Amino acid sequence: MAELQGLGAALSEAEKAGVAIVAVSPDLNERSQELATRLRLDYRFVADPDLALTRRYGLVHARGGQHGEDVPTPTTVVLDRDGVVRWLWVSNNFQVRPDPEAVLHAVRAL
Repeated sequence: MAELQGLGAALSEAEKAGVAIVAVSPDLNERSQELATRLRLDYRFVADPDLALTRRYGLVHARGGQHGEDVPTPTTVVLDRDGVVRWLWVSNNFQVRPDPEAVLHAVRAL
């Protein structure tokens, strides 16, 4: 959760410049909204409870969940205005996230 706060703080200046931040989560919208409210996150969450979006992009960690369930692979993507991927970060460890400053650097390079 700290990574969500760190990313939100680092990218707040980017949002002012028109960058949209969207988090895709396997949690239901209600749970994500509760988390966003509690952590004071200003960006949007998209629910992917059945991992359909995650599977479409090949970002599933098969049987990687606590009880052997499929879970999303931690991924951060920076897209330009045309939807072209300009920066991609993928982790094999669900506990590891990118440094918010690295993401901000990628955003600034757009």
